Amino acid sequence: MTDRHKGAWFIAASAAGFATLGILIKSAFTGGANISTVLAGRFLLAGLFLFCILRARGIDFRLDRKTAFQLILMGAVGYGGMSGLYANAIHYLPASLTGMLLYTYPALVTVLALIVGEERFNGTKGVALVVCSAGLVLLLGASFDGAQLSGVLSVLGAAVIYSCYIIIGNRILKNLDPMVTSLWVCTAAGLAFLCYGAAKGEIILELTPQGWLSILGIAIFPTLFGVMGFFAGLRLIGATNASIISMLEPLITVLLSATLLGERVTALQGFGGAVLLFGGLVLQLWGHEARHEMVTEV
Repeated sequence: MTDRHKGAWFIAASAAGFATLGILIKSAFTGGANISTVLAGRFLLAGLFLFCILRARGIDFRLDRKTAFQLILMGAVGYGGMSGLYANAIHYLPASLTGMLLYTYPALVTVLALIVGEERFNGTKGVALVVCSAGLVLLLGASFDGAQLSGVLSVLGAAVIYSCYIIIGNRILKNLDPMVTSLWVCTAAGLAFLCYGAAKGEIILELTPQGWLSILGIAIFPTLFGVMGFFAGLRLIGATNASIISMLEPLITVLLSATLLGERVTALQGFGGAVLLFGGLVLQLWGHEARHEMVTEV
């Protein structure tokens, strides 16, 4: 298996992990948790798991000051900021619309990667991006009826932050172990949410077993597997390819929701999922020749 195919599988596995987030968050809320508690627990537990794994494997996770500072900013400001804005948007917008607006980030990544010269853009990537976006709209079946401006601005802000996060990660991760990167990013994000939640008096420790198990699941599947898989794939296939393949996430979310929560999948959503998969197939079969060598200066 080539590095390109390995990278694609890593990103697809990451998307599958991230797709469980919404279901597990709903379960955590039912168990008495709030946003600050969920996000602090999510990232701190994932960081603890990564620390134990790295120690057991004898991998040195120490970094030079410049790289460590960059990863702390990626976690606390980048991933943390995106997660916070996305959670805020959920309060004002339907979940389907929030998901669709967040997934404007592949287009933003493509534009940013072109501007900074990290990757070449060609017609194939453009076609794949348009096809995936069309499939995403059909899949989510989102409606703008009743959308509030504050929610729209929040989720678009999350998309912008996540796009910058991916481009910056593409610059500094080439020679770093994905597990080490994930440890620093998750720990920084967790500490940021812990401090914020503690300052606001929002950290809740009296949760039901369902609440704690849900947070544990969030730490493992969408965080540990999701973040590590994304970083591993990003190093191999670049920011544009990684962001487009990540659009499989809403498809998997719909399938999981239908299977686990009994939510109905319409024919239109099924067609949208097929279109989304076709766009990813176009990218993988014909889009790889456009990839440019990543910039390694940090």
